Amino acid sequence: MKKRSRIILFSVAWLVLIAYLVYGLMFSSKRAKGVVCKSIEVEVLDSADYQFVKSSTVKRMLTSSKSTPMGKHLNDINTKKLEDEISGMVAVRDVQVYKSLDGKLRVTVKQRRPLVRVFNATGQSYYIDDEGLIMPTSPNYTAHVMVVSGNVKEPFKVKPNVNVLAWNDSIVGGEKPTICRIYDFAKFVSEDDFWNAQIAQVYVNGTRNVELIPVVGPHVIQLGGFRNFRIKLKKLMVFYKEALPTEGWNKYKIINLKYSNQIVCTKR
Repeated sequence: MKKRSRIILFSVAWLVLIAYLVYGLMFSSKRAKGVVCKSIEVEVLDSADYQFVKSSTVKRMLTSSKSTPMGKHLNDINTKKLEDEISGMVAVRDVQVYKSLDGKLRVTVKQRRPLVRVFNATGQSYYIDDEGLIMPTSPNYTAHVMVVSGNVKEPFKVKPNVNVLAWNDSIVGGEKPTICRIYDFAKFVSEDDFWNAQIAQVYVNGTRNVELIPVVGPHVIQLGGFRNFRIKLKKLMVFYKEALPTEGWNKYKIINLKYSNQIVCTKR
C-alpha cells in the first residue's frame, strides 16, 4: 500500500512539474510577442587567443543586413537563419544566437584555431586549422603560429575549407603528400609546450630535405624528411638536455638529424 502511495505521489509530482513547465513556456511565449529586439550583444569567446573575428564586425553585419533583427518582435526572429549567416564568415567555427525577454539578442562566437601558416611554391599563403581545413589569411590580423615555406606543392586547388586530411591516404612517389605531413607535424608541435615554443619556422627544400629554424639558438636543424619526426625530435631533446648545457647553445650552426643512430653537428 505504501509503495502504491509513493508511486501515486511521484506521478502527481511529475504532472505538476510538467504543467508548470508548459505554463512557463506559454507565459514566456506570450510575453515575447510583445517584446522587440532593442540591442545585440556579441561575445567572441576566444578573443584573447585569436582576433580573426571581432564582435564589432559581427554586430555591424547583423544591424546593417536586410534581415536585421533590430526592432523585430522576438517571436519573429529566426535565430537559425542568423546563425547560418554568421557561420558564413570563414574564420567562425561555431555560433549560438539566443533571445532574451529583456529585448536583447545575444550572440556567442567561437573562432577556428590555426595550427600553421603555409607559404607555398606558387606564392600563396594560408593557414591550416586544427581540423585540417584550409583557412585564408586576414588583412587585419596575423596569428602567431609556426610558419612553413619553400617547395610546398598541394595536390589540390587552394581555397577556403578544403580538407587537407582528405589526401591522407593518397601516395605520390611513395610518399604521403607533403601538405599532409606538414599538418601532422604542426599538430604534434602545437600540442607540445616545448616544441611549440622552440620551433618557429620550417623550410621545405624537398620531401626528404626539411629544415627547422628554432627560436633559441643560432643553429639550423636538418630534419631530413617529415617521416619519423617524433623519433628525431625525441633524439634532439636528449641532445638539448645532455650536450648543449655544457657545450653551449652557440657552439653549432647545424644539427643534423637525418641519420637514424646519431646526431651530426657542424661547429660555427
